[in-house]
Amino acid sequence: MYMTEEEKKKRKKKLIIIISAAAAVLILLLVGIIGCVSKGSSSAKKNVCNLAKTYAERGEYDRALNKLDDYLEKHGDDSDVWELWNSILDMKNAAGGDGAGANGMPDNLRIDVDTSGISSAVSDSISSMRNALEESSKQAEENRRAMENLMKMQENQQAEEQRRLADQKAEEAQRKAEEAAAAELKRQQEAKRKAEEEALAKKNAELKKKIDAVNDEIKLGETALAMGNIEEAMRHFNMADSNIPSDAGSSFMASKESEIAQALYDAAQKTDDPAKKQQLMNNAVAMAQKAIKADPKDAAAHYIIAQNALDNKDYNTALAEMKAAVQYDPNNYLYWYNLGKIQYTLSKFSEAASSFTKACELKPDYAPSRYNLGLTQKKLKNDTAALAAFRKTIDIDPRHEKAYLEEARILADRKDYSGAIDAYKMVLKINNINVQAAMGLGSAYYEKKNYAEAEDSYKRALTMLSPSENMTLTKYNLSTVLFDDGKFTDSEKYAREAYEEQGYLKNDSSKVNIIYNYALVLDKQGKIDAAIPVYMEVLKLNPDHAKTKINLGVMYLTLEPPETDMALNLFLQVYNKDKNNIEANNNLGKAYLLKEDYENAVKYYQNALRLDAKSDSIRANLAKAYAQAGQYDYAKSTYTELLKTDKENWDAYIELAKVCMQLGDNAGAEKYLVYVQEKNPNYRKSEVSNLLSSISQ
Repeated sequence: MYMTEEEKKKRKKKLIIIISAAAAVLILLLVGIIGCVSKGSSSAKKNVCNLAKTYAERGEYDRALNKLDDYLEKHGDDSDVWELWNSILDMKNAAGGDGAGANGMPDNLRIDVDTSGISSAVSDSISSMRNALEESSKQAEENRRAMENLMKMQENQQAEEQRRLADQKAEEAQRKAEEAAAAELKRQQEAKRKAEEEALAKKNAELKKKIDAVNDEIKLGETALAMGNIEEAMRHFNMADSNIPSDAGSSFMASKESEIAQALYDAAQKTDDPAKKQQLMNNAVAMAQKAIKADPKDAAAHYIIAQNALDNKDYNTALAEMKAAVQYDPNNYLYWYNLGKIQYTLSKFSEAASSFTKACELKPDYAPSRYNLGLTQKKLKNDTAALAAFRKTIDIDPRHEKAYLEEARILADRKDYSGAIDAYKMVLKINNINVQAAMGLGSAYYEKKNYAEAEDSYKRALTMLSPSENMTLTKYNLSTVLFDDGKFTDSEKYAREAYEEQGYLKNDSSKVNIIYNYALVLDKQGKIDAAIPVYMEVLKLNPDHAKTKINLGVMYLTLEPPETDMALNLFLQVYNKDKNNIEANNNLGKAYLLKEDYENAVKYYQNALRLDAKSDSIRANLAKAYAQAGQYDYAKSTYTELLKTDKENWDAYIELAKVCMQLGDNAGAEKYLVYVQEKNPNYRKSEVSNLLSSISQ
């Protein structure tokens, strides 16, 4: 279609306005996005804005708008998001007119427009937008990391709570076992009292009436206790005590006062109110003391006073009173069990073992007695008896978590790592968040050189730990596993974390191990500049740390040029402390060899070989020292001895050939060189060929 020049100018002007509008939309979009990201207070909002921006940037306007629609359905009053929504809608309208080409413009008009100024403006807008988007992405990444840290913290808290609940469960099981035993004891005591009362009642009807009245008051007191009315209970108990008929005898009086004391003691154990507990215990002890005054042989009263003293950490009184309880009721397994616990607390382990053994004889199926007997035998270093006790505990209670754990520890100490692994697994089967079992399992797998399982076990333990000494030590252990498995990068990660968390450790010995391990991992990876200052930290804590001095010395020998004197100084420090240190002697030989002090080199290599006669590497070093010292006969003899045990030491064959040549034994030299050519033709190929050529000439 033909257009006049005026029409062309009008059409061109209109197109410039359209393109300018598109640039304005881009700027509006930028402003909207920045506003959405910067003004938003939640990561959810930022994520929605970022996604919408990404879709719009790709030209997926409907998808971007749908994403914002979903958000606005829940947060319709968010002006920032509405502004972004309108910006993207304007951008969509600008890009999608009828007859538009790929750039949203009529194809027949694009060739007539000078857009140089507009392109620059759009480019600037897009550049600004890109910077804003990059900042937004950076913020999103920070938000993601913060969320990961939060989730990790929550996982640690959950694991800590699970551990606490597991410990509570174990303690609850122990408490219930002891409560059941106490209830059985109370039943037996009540049956005994009832039988005695019935015997008294047969003699005298009037006496029976008085006894019934006393029992009624006691029952009323017990009812008041159950209702939480201590004052009312004491009124009835005191009434019962004052009405005990004197003609019933002192034994009967003591039994009633002991019964009242037991009721008060039981109520004290059930309350969570410290003030009420103290009030009940005071009344229980006072009544028990009255019972003992009436009958010094009342075992139940002595037991109550002992338990009260134990609660107050008055162990000497507790011991004396519990001994009285077992003296006057020697067939009561619960008294013997509690006597054993007091003796154990006082480190009277032999006596505790006797008491627990007696409790086991009186009640063979009472697991707490058997378990505590195992702990006591372990303290006495009687591991065989301890292991038997723990296994008997498991026979009685197949889900006794602590007995399995102790069994595993004894087996690990005996180097029965397979048995220990089975026992640790049983602990984790019962309680899958027992961190001690997970750590022990990792150690047992490590000893069996099953590094993959050891790694998994230590990582499992780490998921259960919050920052603490145990977490630091577990990271250290995991680092050593990874180191021995050749995973040096991962090993360095956990070694560094343990090093950074050494503040949790309680003693310098553990800190030295942590720091040394980190230095060693750095050393192994050739990070000498990083390793040296860490090694120096070890020496600040332990100036006599031999391994550190040896490793530092070796590092100084590998420098270019080697710092031989510094290395010698370190090796000699170790040697002077321990002349039988193999590494010190071997490295002294190496250092003196570098200094061409052959006499000392031979001396220290000989020392090292005497300390480790089976070491092929030391024997090879000694042979080399003899050769460099010109003692070729000794060198030949030493190389020959070496090749008896290390038949594929190709270096030794070649060096032995050189020694033979120095001794004028060309036939021998040729024999060794030809052997290398036949068995390993590419090994030091050129050198072997040259040596053979020199012999033939």
